Amino acid sequence: MAQLPSDHPLRRDLADEVHARPPAVVPCPAVVSMLALTDTPAEPIVEAILDLARIGGAQAPDTPRAAHAVIELPGLRVKWERHGEFSSLTLVGPLSVAAPEAWAGAAFPSAFDRLPGDWLALLPGRVIAAADILVLPHGDEPPRPDAFAQYFDSNALAGSSVLDGAAWLFTDFVVRPDRRSRWLALNVRMGGAQTARTVQRVIDIEVYRMMALLGFPLARSAFGELNRVEHELETITAATAALHAEAATQATRDEERRLLDELSRVAAEVERLTATTAFRYSASQAYWEIVQARVAELREQRLGDLRTLSGFLSRRLAPAMNSCAAAAKRQEALSARIERAGSLLRTRVDIAREEQNQQLLSAMDRRSKLQLRLQQTVEGLSVAAIAYYMVGLAAYLLKPLTTVWPGLKYEWITAALVPVVAFAVWRGVARIRRRVRIE
Repeated sequence: MAQLPSDHPLRRDLADEVHARPPAVVPCPAVVSMLALTDTPAEPIVEAILDLARIGGAQAPDTPRAAHAVIELPGLRVKWERHGEFSSLTLVGPLSVAAPEAWAGAAFPSAFDRLPGDWLALLPGRVIAAADILVLPHGDEPPRPDAFAQYFDSNALAGSSVLDGAAWLFTDFVVRPDRRSRWLALNVRMGGAQTARTVQRVIDIEVYRMMALLGFPLARSAFGELNRVEHELETITAATAALHAEAATQATRDEERRLLDELSRVAAEVERLTATTAFRYSASQAYWEIVQARVAELREQRLGDLRTLSGFLSRRLAPAMNSCAAAAKRQEALSARIERAGSLLRTRVDIAREEQNQQLLSAMDRRSKLQLRLQQTVEGLSVAAIAYYMVGLAAYLLKPLTTVWPGLKYEWITAALVPVVAFAVWRGVARIRRRVRIE
């Protein structure tokens, strides 16, 4: 056999992911009950599944790393699945009565009733979706919706022919006092595998439509806060525009800083709101896309004037999903507007700061010039003072010479030395100044 190079570390896990959640085998007739739980880790659910296997005398599944597990109990198949935000249980119970007319007047069956004791009530987490799906055989003739009126709300009933006429699906999406919704699947010519896939699509529609709607309350409450923030941003922007006509006074600069502080506070509120809701909005969009895909896979055909499943969901669920998308877009647009307003204010503050720096540099330049002039004045006075002292010393030296040469006039000599000494001192000071500048 040809030897392949070594596998990628994740190759086996990625390949197994395709088979991680196979549909549960569903006979016909049967009742399938589904339960989805949120706010609970997978470990407590796994422990409950293992306890159920011990109670029912079934073989315990190998679940340390598995994303699903199946337990075969007497008259009941239990399937557990682990998802990102929830865990689900699917219970499949075969039925002995196959004819749909035999169920007229009877209570809607549920596979939950076949679980032992209060095992179901002790499960951790909170229920986000629960449904009973009744799967019955049916002939080729179209069913009469009024034949099953006892099970559904006629004002909310939706149904259609699916899979190119292979089955009929009916539901009203109503959560009844038993906290479960109801589905009726009439099997015309579906095989075992197709029945399992159809039931799995129904379960996905039931669970993911509820998970998608989790973002709607957040969007509805966010609209009020977004309106308030937009009004505050409008006020700040208007105040910023009004500053352009004012002089660059200290009051104007103080107002700019105040507006910048207000804008920073508003930006922090929007970022907090975005951090709180961004994941929920994106998750709702992803779940809604799954619902749309599952409905499209059913390939519906209308039954008379009865609304279809896709029509019902598009009319009732699509507006909520559009609200979530609109809230997310408003948050992004608001963040961009705040960023632009902040850039404008920061530019004004920077320009004002540069003007202050320019004024400061001009003042420093003026002070430097004044200091230079003062220094030059002091240097001129110092030349005069040094010359005066040097000439005075020279006069003291010349006085004793008059006793030797009586005709010597030291006053004239002193007077002649004044310009010579002053020039010499001035030249010396100038040379020292040049040397200092060079260094």
